[in-house]
Amino acid sequence: MRTIAGREPPSDPDPMSGSRDSFAGPPGSGRVPVRRMDTRTQVFSWLWAISPLVTLGLATPVTFLWAAYRVRSRHFLLASIVYTVLSVLGFVLPDEDLASVFSTVVWLAGTAHALAFRSSVFRAHQRPQNAAMAAATDVARERRELRGEARKIATEDPRLARELGIGRPDLQRTFDDGGLVDVNQVPAEVLMRLPGLTPDLAERVVQVRDIRGPYESLAELSVFAELAPALADQLAEYLLFLRD
Repeated sequence: MRTIAGREPPSDPDPMSGSRDSFAGPPGSGRVPVRRMDTRTQVFSWLWAISPLVTLGLATPVTFLWAAYRVRSRHFLLASIVYTVLSVLGFVLPDEDLASVFSTVVWLAGTAHALAFRSSVFRAHQRPQNAAMAAATDVARERRELRGEARKIATEDPRLARELGIGRPDLQRTFDDGGLVDVNQVPAEVLMRLPGLTPDLAERVVQVRDIRGPYESLAELSVFAELAPALADQLAEYLLFLRD
């Protein structure tokens, strides 16, 4: 038995990832990856959160005024006003002990307040469209990883691959292979669902397979089924070539 996997193209979106059929992912998973802050945003969020601490409270009102503007929050606007009042009192009160208490509250409470709301301030800024695009990208990357893992199993243990139904979206199975298709086993109806494969091309792939036997590689598929090179490269991400 032999397994030959096609080349992986540099880019990735899985055209089947949004469907609810066998290509779509593990049954009943319904997972939507949580978008994390990128490194630059992480650094800026921490600088924002500790600004009350490093400025001894002087930046606290401005810190929360900026947060109020960023997320359009009355909560942060009110916090900015309160911290501003306390800051002014800390400077103008004749009672130095009381003034010190107000200044300390602005300094330490403002720091704790900013740290507690750091994540919500910076994650809430994502526009819904951008968040949806980010989630779609994460799903595509996750499914690409699943295809890589399934391809590795198929290479190292073809018998196990068959038991798991890798490359067989036409079968009932629980293993998620990320959308792989075993060209040597699936019917034309499954091949038609691959990007760029018309019904005529899918039928030709199956007819050639029935006449000359299983395909050994993507190169053989391209030559004998007369697929255009660009189409073959596009399909390489999803194709698997399992043999008995």
